[in-house]
Amino acid sequence: MKKNLILLLILFLAVTVSACGKTVKTEPETINVNGASETGTTIDLSDKNGQTVNAKIGDVLYLKLTGVAASGKQWLVVAPTQGDFLLLKDHKLVGLNDPKVLAGQFTDEWWLKIEKAAAFDLQFDYGIFGKKSEQSFKVTITSQ
Repeated sequence: MKKNLILLLILFLAVTVSACGKTVKTEPETINVNGASETGTTIDLSDKNGQTVNAKIGDVLYLKLTGVAASGKQWLVVAPTQGDFLLLKDHKLVGLNDPKVLAGQFTDEWWLKIEKAAAFDLQFDYGIFGKKSEQSFKVTITSQ
């Protein structure tokens, strides 16, 4: 009985050690962080509130919004809240922390690249988070 127990223990250890030595090779998942190739076209949406804009995959959308620096208000993204048809290229806030920079104003600048064909609303609301917005900027984007 002792011999059987020792043989069983040796067999268990042999199987465990041999299983630990085996590795399964998998190819790493490649993620394209750059997305679609850029077309070289930048579309300024800053004066297109309430309009519909046509774009192509790879076009960059630029939006510059302004606000009052010392007000505690900010621009909040309302739409889109999901989907993989946009890629954030860059976002800059200027003058928010220093009201003297832009004479009491701040700018909120966005660069977004079209990744897929889609029709969607791009909407930002201005106000204090958690309260009713005071102003809204909305553009309907159709990309192909």
